[in-house]
Amino acid sequence: GRERLEGLSSHMPHFLNGRDLAQLSRNVMVIDLYGLGEGEVATRFPEVYQHLYDRVRPDRLAKANASKDSAEYAKLWWLHGKPRPAMRHALSGLTRYIATPRTATHRIFQFVSSDSLAESKLVVIACEDPYCLAIVSSHIHKVWSLASGGWLGVGNDPTYNHTDCFNNFPFPDCTPDQKARLADLGERLDAHRKARQAVHPKLTLTAMYNVLEKLRAGEPIEGKDKDIYDQGLIGILKDLHDQIDAEVAAAYGWPADLSDEEILEQDKI
Repeated sequence: GRERLEGLSSHMPHFLNGRDLAQLSRNVMVIDLYGLGEGEVATRFPEVYQHLYDRVRPDRLAKANASKDSAEYAKLWWLHGKPRPAMRHALSGLTRYIATPRTATHRIFQFVSSDSLAESKLVVIACEDPYCLAIVSSHIHKVWSLASGGWLGVGNDPTYNHTDCFNNFPFPDCTPDQKARLADLGERLDAHRKARQAVHPKLTLTAMYNVLEKLRAGEPIEGKDKDIYDQGLIGILKDLHDQIDAEVAAAYGWPADLSDEEILEQDKI
């Protein structure tokens, strides 16, 4: 009945990968029964149970002897192989979290609703504070992550490794006023991009940041790029990033015009 279906909706979150964030969303959902035992699934959601019993269980059992992990996955065949309990615990109680594709041309961070489940190709930061979003969206953090991470793929795109690029990153010691200003800028940055994509559903973050890079480089913005500039209001996007960069540099006590090499030479980095 209706109650059963409503109960199932909490176990079918949106499933996000890097392409969903940087390009166009696939708008796909995934069955996620974390926290439920086999009998509970069979009783509460029999159709789902049969689907998984027919589709997932045979594959898990066939691979059960391949490794210790495979044997464990076979025992818990109705659950994701790697359910990431530590990540789920960290995200518990949050209304949103920060996500970025592990490998991407542009290092873009954005807020994602907590009712979405991130695939392994996304790096998740368990923080809903827009101050945190502003810090990681700054040029200083980009320089740090490029120097700390690796490179991958056909395009040799930079890879964001959470251990090196985030866990070891020294956040600035902000004053309450600085933190408030950065929180406001982080919120505005996320809202601006989402608002432009809501008006123009085919506008991607990759396209927006491709044009932003051309704008920063002083290249002519024309043709298709001009359409993207107008749809994404890239001038405003640039101004928001410029304000974030200046505010983050001030939080470190640095000049706003340090070169990338000078940023990496600073004691706090």
